[in-house]
Amino acid sequence: MPDHGQNLQKLLSRARRSRGAGFSLPIIEGYEEAAAMARDIAARLATLPWDDRAVLISDVQLLEAALKTRAEVLRAEMTTHASEIIRLTRGAGARDAYGAGARLRRTPPRGDA
Repeated sequence: MPDHGQNLQKLLSRARRSRGAGFSLPIIEGYEEAAAMARDIAARLATLPWDDRAVLISDVQLLEAALKTRAEVLRAEMTTHASEIIRLTRGAGARDAYGAGARLRRTPPRGDA
């Protein structure tokens, strides 16, 4: 059986490192890790005495705050990247349209009329 306390401490350590780096570092690597951590916490809460539950809940609240801040940072980065992609796409579209117009002006008219 995994050591639930050690798993949480590892995540809290990652959260501290991420906070120190302006939340640019990941805390949880993926859905599977997050789901496993939630199961571990639920299992621990079910077996701990009341006093220890309060400590665990406090640790979980610290982790939750770090995860929320990390999510906000990621959302802001995604917005910035999306804006950049839109700007580049519009610029490329305008460049292509300008190039097409220039090609049309250089093409001599057909004598088929």
